[in-house]
Amino acid sequence: MSLDLHPDLRCLVMVDGTVFGNIDDADTIRPMEIRQGASMAPFEPCDDSPVSLFEVVEEYRLQTRSLVTQSRSEPSEDIPGNIYACWVNHLPDWTLKGADTIQLMINRHDAPCTVFFDTDLHIPSVEGEMFVEAYLAAHRAQATLCVQMRDLETDEIKVFRTNFDTACAGGVHRNGYAHISHAIPVHFTRCDITFSVDYQARQHDSAGVEPYLFIADIRAAKLRDTGVADQILEPEWLYGRSPEGRGQWVRAPLPDVLTPGQGIDVTLGDLSIPLTPMRKPDFTVRENYGHTLVCSCSEEMDLVLCIDGQHVEQIKIKQNDTIIRLPNRYLNGHMRHLSLKDKSGSVVVFEAHQLMPSIVTPEDVMRRESVAPFPTALFAQTPMRYAALKAALTHAKPGTDLPQLAHALSILEGGHENVSLKPLRFPVVMNPDVSIIIPAHNKVEVTYLALCSLLLAHNQASFEVIVVDDASTDATSTLDHLVEGITVIHNTTAQRFVRACNTGAEAARGTYITLLNNDVEVTTGWLDALIDAFARFENVGMAGSKLLYPNGDLQDAGGIIWGSGNPWNYGNRQNPNEPRFSYARQADYLCGAALMVRTDLWRALGGLSAAMEPMYFEDTDLAFKVREAGYTTWFVPSSIVYHFEGMTSGTDVTSGFKKYQEINRPKFKRRWASAYASHGTEGHMPDLEKDRGIVGRVLFVDYAPPRADKDAGSYAALQEMQLVQSLGYKVTFVSTNMAHLGSYTETLQKMGVEVIYAPFYMNVTEYLTQHASEFDAFYITRYYVGQAVLQTIRALAPKAKVIFNNADLHFLRELRAAKTEGDQGKLDRARQTRTEEMDIINNVDVVLSYTDIEHSVIQAYTDGQASVLKCPWVVQVPDTIPPVDQRRGMSFLGSYRHHPNAEGITWFVRNVMPALQGAGCDMPLTIYGSGMTDDIRALASDLVTPQGFVTDVSDAYHNHRISVAPLLSGAGIKGKVLSALAHGIPCIVSPIAAEGIGLRSGHDCIIAEHPNDWVKAITALQTDDDLWLSISQNARSYMRDSYSFAQGRDMMRAAFEAADIYSSRA
Repeated sequence: MSLDLHPDLRCLVMVDGTVFGNIDDADTIRPMEIRQGASMAPFEPCDDSPVSLFEVVEEYRLQTRSLVTQSRSEPSEDIPGNIYACWVNHLPDWTLKGADTIQLMINRHDAPCTVFFDTDLHIPSVEGEMFVEAYLAAHRAQATLCVQMRDLETDEIKVFRTNFDTACAGGVHRNGYAHISHAIPVHFTRCDITFSVDYQARQHDSAGVEPYLFIADIRAAKLRDTGVADQILEPEWLYGRSPEGRGQWVRAPLPDVLTPGQGIDVTLGDLSIPLTPMRKPDFTVRENYGHTLVCSCSEEMDLVLCIDGQHVEQIKIKQNDTIIRLPNRYLNGHMRHLSLKDKSGSVVVFEAHQLMPSIVTPEDVMRRESVAPFPTALFAQTPMRYAALKAALTHAKPGTDLPQLAHALSILEGGHENVSLKPLRFPVVMNPDVSIIIPAHNKVEVTYLALCSLLLAHNQASFEVIVVDDASTDATSTLDHLVEGITVIHNTTAQRFVRACNTGAEAARGTYITLLNNDVEVTTGWLDALIDAFARFENVGMAGSKLLYPNGDLQDAGGIIWGSGNPWNYGNRQNPNEPRFSYARQADYLCGAALMVRTDLWRALGGLSAAMEPMYFEDTDLAFKVREAGYTTWFVPSSIVYHFEGMTSGTDVTSGFKKYQEINRPKFKRRWASAYASHGTEGHMPDLEKDRGIVGRVLFVDYAPPRADKDAGSYAALQEMQLVQSLGYKVTFVSTNMAHLGSYTETLQKMGVEVIYAPFYMNVTEYLTQHASEFDAFYITRYYVGQAVLQTIRALAPKAKVIFNNADLHFLRELRAAKTEGDQGKLDRARQTRTEEMDIINNVDVVLSYTDIEHSVIQAYTDGQASVLKCPWVVQVPDTIPPVDQRRGMSFLGSYRHHPNAEGITWFVRNVMPALQGAGCDMPLTIYGSGMTDDIRALASDLVTPQGFVTDVSDAYHNHRISVAPLLSGAGIKGKVLSALAHGIPCIVSPIAAEGIGLRSGHDCIIAEHPNDWVKAITALQTDDDLWLSISQNARSYMRDSYSFAQGRDMMRAAFEAADIYSSRA
């Protein structure tokens, strides 16, 4: 007997990130797709077989369709099955992937027998060097495979015998089998090959009783020249076996990065096949030197090394450690994308973007043994210095001293050991935003380098520099003669750090005081980022930078004070780019090497405490003083400062000034014991302990990071995260595409949202497996995202609540589009979407919907069982807007990746614009928005201007007299309409565009449906300034009253309470 595969789908094979399938020609009309989490890709017909693309042999395979019925034994059986049983692919765990496997069970295991297979492997023409091969395995059986070759012209016979090896147990992978190969005599012309098995005896073991024999992938092959010298990839058979006959090959790319242990589903009509192409191995890259990887694995594996998307070479991973030297041609000092994949080139086992060095001489050796200029590739700071120089040139003014910038850059690259003291000049600022206090005692080269970094690092904020010379005996004492535009305060006797900082602060004229060690290198925007924190978060009293070591390792990411009163230098020596170190958050203390305090608060608190003189614990004590005064203290990772720790005070805590670290420790504990008493146990779960000022944790899950300037849904996502934050929750965001989208991701991090992205986690499941239990609630947006994560969340965090924002009812949008286009196929798909969407809705705790219509639809389809609440939408109403006489024409704003937007504006241009001209109104239309296609650009005319993406959304409103939203389909609330209303531009909208907003036609908008309605409305707003002003004012008032942040916060609180979460902040 043989295992019956589904007749509609013969096989699936994966190679180079593409899945190939072989189906009946008649099945090409049935939809076939591959699903991977929330992502999907359709299969398309293709001409090539994946096997023909990658095999290096021309082969003849043994046909096994009738092999079972054409087998017999000697001695012969009286009753079928009393000597042996034979199957093909009947036991799935013992079937070789991508090949037929003959499976013999010996029932009379105490007596020898021979099993013959009367199916011949026929070779019509023996040409050149040919061979016969197979894969053998055995359980508890001593047996021999007999291969007999007969030349059909001469009847000459050649026989080969091979013993089965019970050490090879078989399975689904080839490494479980013994590979045999026998050459066909070159003088044969045509031949038949037959096979038999001689069973001799049972070998006893503790695993079972019956002896089993397995013979897989029997074939004869001829070597051929493929034109490929070294074929790197090997196809991975996922399902079935090599198809007999032609059939139709189809192909689909993997929709997303596939990692070990991750599953995919292949669907053909109603048939669905779940697959896990590669189980998760115990594999790590233990060390990465840029030019060499040290890999650790508990088993042998075949992988493929890929660099910049190119398959470079096959890698044999051994048990324990394997060293991989990267090819010399890639070691050119450039950033490259490196990955290790399975042998098919499809499953990503390891991935990283990394610098592949052209020089490995250590930085300190280069500086000590060579002379400037030094190779820039050696320095971790090079990208930051490039950014600084770029910003300085971008904002350069006619008086900018470019030679000074070049000198400052050369000082930073040369390091302290190679400083050349030349005059510097800082601009004189009468009313600085920031006063930077730098205490210094000797080591003038160190201070000089810090000053050079201040000159090079561009900031929008203005600043003054106050250096406190603490009785130096070197050139520091004459620094004011060398550097113009700074203030140098000279102490005649050394006062040490605390007094020096307080002395410098007394002379500060800025709104903010920033303490800065003299052994630092600051980076572009470091001051702006700190100031931004004071404006962004509530009641901020102090903000501190992310500190890095010169080699780029993390030095400090906002400290923890444990319940014992001892400090914890969180993140020390870790990767500073990890998500956990990259978002703004409240911290117990901030390192005094780079911290900012409001000047008025500094003075109210008396600066650094005299009790902590001469130094150490003074910054920690200051943070507690700030919080005692009712303010918050924030770690700001977007402010980056390199700190050459220990250059001024040493590192030995038993001698020198470092000893005061231990002297001041008990002083600090005694003073603040009640403040830290509730903190956690020392060293226990620091990644959770670090987050202060929160009442709980919420994980937001969506398909991609929000891009607020691209689409309204992204704007809404940002507002919803801020609303949840305002309730006191720490927000983490993860997307199913695991992407870091540059400034969009950094915007979230600056908001205080922890963003999870690759390569630190390769997929959502990996992150959830490690961290789901940490969250009190999950906020999922879009039903297909829910399909990807909901089951995992319920399994890993069964007590957590799940809030589902459907964004809009996808099936309702699809139904409307299908009705508009009269497309039966789209209608069927909409019904399927409805089933999938309702399945998610029925399995979450709370559903958020933007509109009352969708609210009612959900209640109807769930028999009133779903807990549905109105989802808040927040708009910001500008204080002032341009008057009507400064405006011209109409505008439309939308993302053209969203079908209703493209459909609506196309209808408007083709139906309303001609009618408008016919009525004598030549009013121009400007089309704004991202993702503009050629079809939209083709709408251009004398009166229609497709403008495209705008950085500032107000440009799409403030320059125009009327905003139009002629949507014919879609669902949910329309963010573009709300934004236009808030900006005071009168809106003419279709009924669908007005849905769920609560608008009153003629009062705060005009609702139009047919072309004539649009013409009348546009003409009225074009000619009647009083009507224009009335609608503009009413719309702004309505937005201010009904869509404020305060109201949105109350609505979000209600949603959490509906999910039985009552810990929100008042």
